[in-house]
Amino acid sequence: MSLWQEKDDQAAGVTQATLSDVVFKIECQSLPVDHASALTDALCERVPWLATLAGAGVHPIHVAGSQNGWQRPQAESGEPLILSKRTRLRVRLPTAQADRLITDLTNTTHNLASHRLKVTSGRATALLPANTLFSRYTIYSARPENEEAFIRHVQEDCASVTYRPTKLLCGKSHHLSTADGVLEARSLLIADVPPEYSTPLQEKGLGDYRLIGCGILIPHKDTGAVS
Repeated sequence: MSLWQEKDDQAAGVTQATLSDVVFKIECQSLPVDHASALTDALCERVPWLATLAGAGVHPIHVAGSQNGWQRPQAESGEPLILSKRTRLRVRLPTAQADRLITDLTNTTHNLASHRLKVTSGRATALLPANTLFSRYTIYSARPENEEAFIRHVQEDCASVTYRPTKLLCGKSHHLSTADGVLEARSLLIADVPPEYSTPLQEKGLGDYRLIGCGILIPHKDTGAVS
C-alpha cells in the first residue's frame, strides 16, 4: 500500500533546524553490508556522549547499487560493500554539538568486523527544506504486520509535527541487525512536502532505532531509489 493524493493547503511558518549533518571524509576500502549497528557502536565507544543526544543518528554508509560491473551484494551473501574514495560518513546531531563531534572523531580509527575505517576530517551541513524526503531504513518497534499498518505509523509521525502527508511510497524491505535482533526495515519516500514542514519532519524522523540510522530523512531528487 502507498498513499498518493493531490495536496491541499497546510499553512505553517518555516522554522530553522536545530539539527545538522556532520559529513566526514573517511579512509575505508570495504564494510559489511549490514553494518549500521556495528558502525554506531564503534563511534559511540570513542564518543560515548553521542548516544545521549536527542535526535542523534549515524547514517548507514551507502554506496551505488552498481558500478563498473560490480553489483551491491545482499547482506546474507557475506560479501562486503566496496567503498570509493568519495564515500562519506554522516552523523546527524544537534548543531550545537557539531564542532565537538568533529574534534572528537577526526583522526580516529575504528574496526568493524575486521574492516578498518579511519575518520580524517569533518564539516557541518545544515538541514534544509526539501520537497521530497527519503528514509532508507525505517523500523517501528510495534512491528507493523503489513504495509498498510506501516503507513499508518508514518502518518502518526507526520501528525506529530502537524503535517498531513499526501504522497507516501514504500519501497523494498531489508533485514537489519539491531540490539533486539534482526528486524525488518522498509524504505520510504515522502513527496510534495511543503517547506514549512520539511525541516521539522527531518528533525523528527520516523520510527525507532534512530541512533543506528533508521528513520533518518534525507532530501531526494526523485522516486527511483525507493524501488
